[in-house]
Amino acid sequence: MDKLTDAVTRLILIEERQSSQGERIGKCESSIAVHDQAIHKTDKKVDQWINRGIGVWAAAAVLFTLVQFGAKFWGA
Repeated sequence: MDKLTDAVTRLILIEERQSSQGERIGKCESSIAVHDQAIHKTDKKVDQWINRGIGVWAAAAVLFTLVQFGAKFWGA
């Protein structure tokens, strides 16, 4: 009978530990979800700024080419 009581006591202890670990894991998962959303927003903004930078450099290159062509055309 003592062995049965000891086994049930250990089983209850393990169950309590699993329950508390489950709660902690749930909190970690919700925190990770929040961080994933923040990372996604940041990635989106970085991509937008990179695309804008590429567009500005392309526009500057076209403008430079037009100015050089115009200088040769009207200067010659």
